[in-house]
Amino acid sequence: MVKLALFFVILTTGGWLSLPALEAQAVYPFDSARVSPQAAGAHRVREVVQTRDGESTIIWVAAPEPGKPVILYFHGNAGNLALRAGRFNHFTTRGYGLIAPAYRGSSGSTGTPSEVTITADMQQLYANLGALIPGLTPSRVIVYGESLGTGVALKLTAAVPRSQPAGVVLEAPFSSLPDVVRASMPRLTPLIPQMTNIWDSATHAKKLRAPLLVLHGKNDPLIPIAQGRAVFDAAGSRQKWFVTVRGAGHHNVWRSTVMPRLWSFIDDQSANMR
Repeated sequence: MVKLALFFVILTTGGWLSLPALEAQAVYPFDSARVSPQAAGAHRVREVVQTRDGESTIIWVAAPEPGKPVILYFHGNAGNLALRAGRFNHFTTRGYGLIAPAYRGSSGSTGTPSEVTITADMQQLYANLGALIPGLTPSRVIVYGESLGTGVALKLTAAVPRSQPAGVVLEAPFSSLPDVVRASMPRLTPLIPQMTNIWDSATHAKKLRAPLLVLHGKNDPLIPIAQGRAVFDAAGSRQKWFVTVRGAGHHNVWRSTVMPRLWSFIDDQSANMR
């Protein structure tokens, strides 16, 4: 989300003629470096490659221990999968499985990222979970969305109303990318109609039926906590919880006071898996 500011600065200085490329660089500033799970220190994880439309998607995968769920992890727009190896180790140490896809342009995945391509890639992955972990179905999955990944998670679950996961965790969700612009750069609001990557999470959340946990830093300077609240309020989930992480910003939500709530939520939803 940080480079959205750069994107609009470029627009105001005449870069609007190449808007799609500039917007892609601003919204998806991924690290393209392909690092193996073992090199990153995620020793319980293996790398899988899937293809769609001639492009390759890198996916980190770990099978769960018996009776444990699989975390389907949608990462944010900073860094790559290797940057999150520590988080993945926390999941696998607890016996959870892992499916962590890298969007186009991230972590060795090929192709150009956009809302359209990312959405299609993730829908294909979700429809074929069993190809990654034999026998896996959505009912045994906990979807975890981080920052940009919250938009991916909510758009995916909105598209599969009859195949909801066992639960959804959203870390620092935003109501939409235009809303992020309105909140942080209001003077550039007139440029919003030119945006092609919207990720309208507040609307998509209305179709969510799975239990929901939202984690949001109270002092988040990139995505105001009010946007996380808006997504939470819009969510159609009958069971939902919002955790305000005091003292936290955008990147330091995983704190000792928060982790018991996260593990409890995942384990509680896992108890109801079919």
